[in-house]
Amino acid sequence: MPTKFSRLGFEKRVIRPDGFYNILLNRKQVGFNLDLRINYYRGLPLSCVQKLEVEVDGEKIPEHLMQFQLREKVFTISELPNMYREYWGSKTPAQLLIYNYGLEPGEHDVNVTLEFKSPYMDFGPGEYGVIDGSAEELLQLGTAREL
Repeated sequence: MPTKFSRLGFEKRVIRPDGFYNILLNRKQVGFNLDLRINYYRGLPLSCVQKLEVEVDGEKIPEHLMQFQLREKVFTISELPNMYREYWGSKTPAQLLIYNYGLEPGEHDVNVTLEFKSPYMDFGPGEYGVIDGSAEELLQLGTAREL
Protein backbone atom coordinates (compact mmCIF):
# COMPACT_ATOMS: atom_id res chain seq x y z
CA MET A 1 0.00 0.00 0.00
CA PRO A 2 1.42 3.43 -0.95
CA THR A 3 2.41 5.81 1.79
CA LYS A 4 0.36 9.01 1.90
CA PHE A 5 2.39 12.10 2.76
CA SER A 6 1.06 15.27 4.30
CA ARG A 7 0.79 18.50 2.36
CA LEU A 8 3.98 20.28 1.48
CA GLY A 9 2.88 23.78 2.48
CA PHE A 10 1.93 25.02 -0.98
CA GLU A 11 -1.86 24.63 -0.62
CA LYS A 12 -2.42 28.38 -1.09
CA ARG A 13 -1.07 27.92 -4.65
CA VAL A 14 -3.54 25.17 -5.64
CA ILE A 15 -6.69 27.22 -6.33
CA ARG A 16 -6.12 30.44 -8.26
CA PRO A 17 -8.66 33.10 -7.21
CA ASP A 18 -8.40 34.93 -10.56
CA GLY A 19 -9.33 31.70 -12.37
CA PHE A 20 -12.74 31.29 -10.71
CA TYR A 21 -15.53 32.54 -12.99
CA ASN A 22 -18.62 31.42 -14.88
CA ILE A 23 -18.11 30.34 -18.48
CA LEU A 24 -20.32 31.35 -21.36
CA LEU A 25 -20.95 29.70 -24.70
CA ASN A 26 -22.62 31.98 -27.25
CA ARG A 27 -23.38 34.37 -24.36
CA LYS A 28 -25.25 31.62 -22.49
CA GLN A 29 -23.97 30.53 -19.06
CA VAL A 30 -23.00 26.85 -19.22
CA GLY A 31 -20.74 26.31 -16.21
CA PHE A 32 -17.76 27.65 -14.33
CA ASN A 33 -13.98 27.56 -14.51
CA LEU A 34 -11.55 26.76 -11.72
CA ASP A 35 -7.81 27.26 -12.29
CA LEU A 36 -5.63 24.75 -10.43
CA ARG A 37 -1.93 24.18 -9.87
CA ILE A 38 -0.31 21.17 -8.27
CA ASN A 39 0.75 21.29 -4.62
CA TYR A 40 4.26 20.09 -5.32
CA TYR A 41 7.65 21.56 -6.12
CA ARG A 42 8.08 19.47 -9.29
CA GLY A 43 5.94 18.88 -12.33
CA LEU A 44 4.31 15.52 -13.00
CA PRO A 45 2.70 13.56 -15.84
CA LEU A 46 -1.10 13.76 -15.71
CA SER A 47 -1.13 9.99 -15.25
CA CYS A 48 0.06 10.60 -11.67
CA VAL A 49 -3.29 12.20 -10.72
CA GLN A 50 -5.14 9.54 -8.73
CA LYS A 51 -8.03 11.56 -7.36
CA LEU A 52 -9.58 14.87 -8.38
CA GLU A 53 -12.83 15.93 -6.75
CA VAL A 54 -14.49 19.30 -6.30
CA GLU A 55 -17.09 20.51 -3.82
CA VAL A 56 -18.67 23.94 -4.03
CA ASP A 57 -20.64 25.16 -1.02
CA GLY A 58 -20.71 21.60 0.34
CA GLU A 59 -22.11 20.08 -2.87
CA LYS A 60 -19.92 17.53 -4.67
CA ILE A 61 -19.59 18.07 -8.42
CA PRO A 62 -20.18 14.82 -10.37
CA GLU A 63 -17.14 13.73 -12.37
CA HIS A 64 -19.10 13.55 -15.64
CA LEU A 65 -19.65 17.33 -15.47
CA MET A 66 -15.91 18.10 -15.33
CA GLN A 67 -13.25 18.48 -18.01
CA PHE A 68 -9.56 19.02 -17.32
CA GLN A 69 -7.77 21.42 -19.68
CA LEU A 70 -4.01 21.78 -19.84
CA ARG A 71 -2.38 23.93 -22.54
CA GLU A 72 -5.40 23.84 -24.88
CA LYS A 73 -5.82 20.05 -24.55
CA VAL A 74 -9.01 18.86 -22.87
CA PHE A 75 -9.49 15.55 -21.03
CA THR A 76 -12.18 13.88 -18.97
CA ILE A 77 -11.19 13.05 -15.40
CA SER A 78 -11.32 9.33 -16.23
CA GLU A 79 -8.74 9.85 -19.02
CA LEU A 80 -6.08 11.34 -16.72
CA PRO A 81 -4.58 7.98 -15.56
CA ASN A 82 -3.66 7.24 -19.20
CA MET A 83 -2.03 10.60 -19.97
CA TYR A 84 1.61 9.55 -19.51
CA ARG A 85 2.96 12.02 -22.07
CA GLU A 86 1.06 15.08 -20.83
CA TYR A 87 3.20 16.95 -18.32
CA TRP A 88 1.72 19.31 -15.69
CA GLY A 89 4.44 21.74 -14.63
CA SER A 90 4.46 23.02 -11.05
CA LYS A 91 3.95 26.62 -12.24
CA THR A 92 1.47 25.78 -15.01
CA PRO A 93 -2.20 26.34 -14.21
CA ALA A 94 -4.74 23.84 -15.48
CA GLN A 95 -8.37 24.76 -16.03
CA LEU A 96 -11.11 22.63 -14.58
CA LEU A 97 -14.21 23.28 -16.68
CA ILE A 98 -17.37 22.35 -14.81
CA TYR A 99 -20.56 22.22 -16.85
CA ASN A 100 -23.27 22.67 -14.21
CA TYR A 101 -24.87 25.85 -15.69
CA GLY A 102 -22.67 28.06 -13.53
CA LEU A 103 -22.80 29.57 -10.07
CA GLU A 104 -24.65 32.47 -8.50
CA PRO A 105 -22.62 35.68 -8.10
CA GLY A 106 -20.84 36.14 -4.78
CA GLU A 107 -18.62 34.11 -2.49
CA HIS A 108 -18.37 30.34 -2.64
CA ASP A 109 -16.57 27.77 -0.50
CA VAL A 110 -14.47 25.71 -2.95
CA ASN A 111 -12.90 22.46 -1.78
CA VAL A 112 -10.58 20.57 -4.14
CA THR A 113 -9.37 17.06 -3.30
CA LEU A 114 -6.27 16.36 -5.36
CA GLU A 115 -4.12 13.30 -4.74
CA PHE A 116 -1.25 12.22 -6.95
CA LYS A 117 1.49 9.65 -6.86
CA SER A 118 5.04 10.89 -7.05
CA PRO A 119 7.15 8.98 -9.58
CA TYR A 120 10.18 10.36 -7.74
CA MET A 121 9.27 8.35 -4.63
CA ASP A 122 9.44 4.78 -5.90
CA PHE A 123 9.18 2.33 -2.99
CA GLY A 124 9.08 -0.85 -5.07
CA PRO A 125 7.38 -2.32 -8.12
CA GLY A 126 4.23 -0.24 -8.61
CA GLU A 127 4.48 1.36 -5.16
CA TYR A 128 4.81 5.14 -5.07
CA GLY A 129 4.48 7.84 -2.47
CA VAL A 130 1.14 9.66 -2.62
CA ILE A 131 0.94 13.43 -2.15
CA ASP A 132 -2.18 15.12 -0.78
CA GLY A 133 -2.43 18.25 -2.90
CA SER A 134 -5.89 19.28 -1.67
CA ALA A 135 -6.98 22.83 -0.87
CA GLU A 136 -10.00 24.79 0.29
CA GLU A 137 -10.69 28.48 -0.31
CA LEU A 138 -13.51 30.97 0.09
CA LEU A 139 -13.57 32.65 -3.33
CA GLN A 140 -15.38 35.54 -4.95
CA LEU A 141 -16.81 34.54 -8.33
CA GLY A 142 -15.20 36.65 -11.06
CA THR A 143 -16.71 38.16 -14.19
CA ALA A 144 -18.04 35.56 -16.63
CA ARG A 145 -15.94 34.83 -19.72
CA GLU A 146 -16.77 33.44 -23.13
CA LEU A 147 -15.26 30.04 -24.01
